[in-house]
Amino acid sequence: MGKTVLLVLDVQNGVIQLLKNMDTYLDRLAPIIETARDKSIKIIYVTTAFRPDYPDLHPRNPSAPRVMPSKMFLEGDASVEIHPSVTPVQGDVIITKRRVSSFTGTELDLVLRSLGAEHLVLAGLSTSGAVLSTVRQGADLDYSLTVLEDLCRDRDYELHDVLMKKVIARQAQVVSSAQLLHEDEALK
Repeated sequence: MGKTVLLVLDVQNGVIQLLKNMDTYLDRLAPIIETARDKSIKIIYVTTAFRPDYPDLHPRNPSAPRVMPSKMFLEGDASVEIHPSVTPVQGDVIITKRRVSSFTGTELDLVLRSLGAEHLVLAGLSTSGAVLSTVRQGADLDYSLTVLEDLCRDRDYELHDVLMKKVIARQAQVVSSAQLLHEDEALK
């Protein structure tokens, strides 16, 4: 397996406040991030943010009716800040996206190719949004993918479960964070 990169998707204040019981999630995510750093694995945080007045979010976009009236997810707003319990450090990469997939309209693929990345380990929010879209597009771009099932969350647990077992598992290896920590090969 080639060079591994850890992608941390939408673990930002505005998304976290929409989900419940996130304390244990963040407590499990932090050690994975630290382990990646200890092994010199590049960490890329991907966040969602829009320009003031949302010129980059068309009213026909399915997210527009929820996002625009809320005035959330605007650049510079607290809702787009990465949660302090998993704050990036110098050397981590932060990519801002304007769509659900981490690849669409961003420089993610360019950064990954420049790093020589071949294997992506994904953790993040939400399973039916950023995780699913990033897995599908990442697979189309020929990356080897591992998804940390317990470090992805969705408002709907049943949907999360079905997506992991029936959809994401077709394009990625789905494992728990404990499995990843015990399988030294996965984090190289």
